Amino acid sequence: MFDTCIVHGGFFDNFEYYYRVKQVFKDCTVKWRCITSHPREEVLALLQDKYERIEDKVWKDIEVVKHTSKTFYRNPLMVDILICPTNSAMYWFLEHGNIQAARWYIGLGDWKDIHPKQNRYYKNHLILCDERVYDYGDSCNWLPYRKKILFDRYKPKDYLASKYDYMLNLSLKERRFPKDWMMDLFEHFGYRHVMFGAYTGHKNVEYYKWFELLDGVELVIPPVDEFMGLFREFIYIPYKDGSDATPRLIPECAYYNKPVHFYNKGFEHIKSGGYYRWKDTMEDDWMKLWLKRDDEIMEHIDKCLSS
Repeated sequence: MFDTCIVHGGFFDNFEYYYRVKQVFKDCTVKWRCITSHPREEVLALLQDKYERIEDKVWKDIEVVKHTSKTFYRNPLMVDILICPTNSAMYWFLEHGNIQAARWYIGLGDWKDIHPKQNRYYKNHLILCDERVYDYGDSCNWLPYRKKILFDRYKPKDYLASKYDYMLNLSLKERRFPKDWMMDLFEHFGYRHVMFGAYTGHKNVEYYKWFELLDGVELVIPPVDEFMGLFREFIYIPYKDGSDATPRLIPECAYYNKPVHFYNKGFEHIKSGGYYRWKDTMEDDWMKLWLKRDDEIMEHIDKCLSS
């Protein structure tokens, strides 16, 4: 199992699928190689703050490796199955020439492209993805799948007090919006009568610097403690290019009883992954997104191991 950074949705996706696979396939050696510049103690502390009832063996088999580590580049894994719950990470590995030795590769599609090298180096591969978001056609071997979340291992927490009435997700350049568009959003949700938190990355701080001139709008820059405790309601803003395949925050907010608003004024025609994640969460039974021991991915893994 792999991850390319820390404190984002893919980081938790990777841990949760690693945990379930390790639970089910007890006769196999199951490890998670987490690729990040953060030290191992920070990785474990973040996970142990979020999850409970995790067996000690699970923590022991988490390997933390830096992006530039010689171990990462010179000692590739020799495995039966390589599982990557963020397929975009596999794209990154192949782009940088880091080819792992695996009999099978299973990836959970969260990226619109399949790397040209994938069919060459991973002929025995299976991509599982939401067909409403990505239809890979005949470019690879893939099947429809809804990514799940390990709800039953979350620590029970009450997030009653909150600094902000609303939290916006303005992370990455794909969520850079012009001033007029942003002001329409603020007015729609009650500007001057409520408090907004705008979660974004360091690269967007200068772009949204004009927020400092507004009443009741503040940028929230990671890292932050108890993110869910910062806000009362969540405003999901999709990527303008239709990506963001399976955002976790929407069903996580439902789990913590926080209202979710989907705001896509002006680009309603773009059906991003977040749009379908929102519909699955708010208009269907969001507990269908619970990652259980009998999840269908286990059957796929079993077939690969026995092939």
